[in-house]
Amino acid sequence: MRRTRFSRNAAKSRPENPDSTDMKARSLAWLSFLALACPAIAAAQEGPSTIVATAVRQAGHPCDKPESVKPDAKHSTAARKAWVIRCESGAYRVRFLPGHGATVVPIGKR
Repeated sequence: MRRTRFSRNAAKSRPENPDSTDMKARSLAWLSFLALACPAIAAAQEGPSTIVATAVRQAGHPCDKPESVKPDAKHSTAARKAWVIRCESGAYRVRFLPGHGATVVPIGKR
């Protein structure tokens, strides 16, 4: 069996830096990650009222101005946290289920 030997010129023809398309793909992936991660980080810094109100709106209920948000100890477990939120349009019980999102139940109208 004969061994193939690479010439020195072949090693020199390869660029030292990554290909520009590879660099663009990496940059695009990083920017996409930041675009998705930053709103979640910002929402976590704003507190539970923003997070719970967002869950209520995503469920299709109006809640532009949350008036109060309180933990609901009666309906909470170790794995499922529950909150009661009062908005200008009504009150809702929101349960956060790991891996499934939130369950929103209207509990009263104003």
